[in-house]
Amino acid sequence: MEILIIVAIPIALLLLGGAFLVVGQTSSFLQSTYFNSRQRHSDMIIQQYMNNLILAQTQISRRSRELELLAGKLDLSNQELARLNDMKSKFLSMVVHDVRTPLSSIKGFSELMIKKTTDKKSAEYLKNISLASDQLGRLISDLTDLAMIEAGKLKMEKTRVHFPEIAWEILPAIRINAQKRGVELIEHQFPEEIYIDGDKFRLSQVLMNLLNNAIKFTPAGKRIDLSFRKEGRHIVTSVKDSGIGLHPSETKKIFEKFYQAKHQKDEKLRKQGWGLGLSIAQEIVHSHSGEIWAQSAGLGKGSTFSFKVPVD
Repeated sequence: MEILIIVAIPIALLLLGGAFLVVGQTSSFLQSTYFNSRQRHSDMIIQQYMNNLILAQTQISRRSRELELLAGKLDLSNQELARLNDMKSKFLSMVVHDVRTPLSSIKGFSELMIKKTTDKKSAEYLKNISLASDQLGRLISDLTDLAMIEAGKLKMEKTRVHFPEIAWEILPAIRINAQKRGVELIEHQFPEEIYIDGDKFRLSQVLMNLLNNAIKFTPAGKRIDLSFRKEGRHIVTSVKDSGIGLHPSETKKIFEKFYQAKHQKDEKLRKQGWGLGLSIAQEIVHSHSGEIWAQSAGLGKGSTFSFKVPVD
């Protein structure tokens, strides 16, 4: 009996060791299979990212070539635009120079003949010629300014200016114009001891433009208000009329070159301007580190044009 037990124990140990060996081999096989599967999955993801990267690089390269072609075309377009703009500026300068002299002669001779003629009908014709000459003269002045602006040569001759003098010097002629149109001009209190560093002639041009526009678009029997106010380190000038008003979409567009209010139904009034005055006024105000803007409650409700410049 003891012999059987002694023999059985080694056999059992041998069988148990074999079982552990089998289990260990199985476990190693399963672990190897799992890790191989993960490795294949990782490789597949990496390959997918590499494919996407290659595709992205290809697309970027293609877009880059397209952008280079567009940049080349744009450069050629800019050169052509610059050439055309230069031609336009030269054309404006030529027209201004060639028209101004004969226009002055027409104006001078018509006024001379008005004084000497005794025939009423002839005097009326001559007066119409003189008025047309004035209108063309204003156009020539605007075109001169426009040509200088586009050539970057519109210079501001700035000095220390007593601001109220800008209005005082132009108002006598403005009052006469308002009376002829049957429009009442209300001048509110002028600011006292306000000085600016500016071009007196150019700022007078801005104010004159705003006042004449207000008179032109205000019906007879209505009024215009000219007012001033101090706003921080700026002096604000406002011209309020009782005219046709502005459509909300036009309060900024009217400062563009050659733009005229599309909602203006009076064709006669539309023909009295060329849409240059406000764009020139804007350039002058901006050259004084100022701002210019328009406000209106709507069509038929009048408009207010204002500009502000820094005080000295």
